[in-house]
Amino acid sequence: MKKHMKLATLFLTMAMALSLASCSGGGGGSSAGGKVTGVYLSPANLSYQNMRPQYNYYLTTFTQQEITLMDDNTYCLVVSASTFSALELAESTNDAKGNERENSITKFYGTYTSQVNELDEDLLDVTLAAPTRVVRSFDQLYWADTDNWTDAMGKAVVPAEVDQTTGAPVANPDAQPWTAQQFLESVAFPETSVQVNVKTSSFDYTADFAG
Repeated sequence: MKKHMKLATLFLTMAMALSLASCSGGGGGSSAGGKVTGVYLSPANLSYQNMRPQYNYYLTTFTQQEITLMDDNTYCLVVSASTFSALELAESTNDAKGNERENSITKFYGTYTSQVNELDEDLLDVTLAAPTRVVRSFDQLYWADTDNWTDAMGKAVVPAEVDQTTGAPVANPDAQPWTAQQFLESVAFPETSVQVNVKTSSFDYTADFAG
């Protein structure tokens, strides 16, 4: 029980440190214009991957999502994720340690439709169209914006190869830079429907929005 409480405290602190960035810079396209009508936050999601026996490490990832709806029928979905390996929690103290692996904040922009739920007026049934723009900040290594693309971004987002001994990502300097469209297609989700609770400013964590 103590270990679970320490884990929750650790990731709550991490969530505050990585607090979700505001949705600025545009709804469905390049320009912003809509007035915010609602901001909805998902519960935190904790996932675990044991990479053994192929690799001698394991990964613990904390992810949270935020949807901002605007009155011009555009949305901004923010996905914040942080990954650690070799996480250790002390039994009798508040000590915790782990190897920081990756951090990222991804913003998806697009259009949406919505209607009040027929059975519960506190619920809003929202359909998010596939995003038309993605902005990502990744691990203090790069940022990318599909509406303001550069060759440097194209080189940064090319999927890394994997070191078969350590499991660590290894950049390929000879890889062809990606286009903005390639990156968008690699991270975008299809049209997806969610229910947001207007009263509690919340919605269920949605696997389709993994980012």
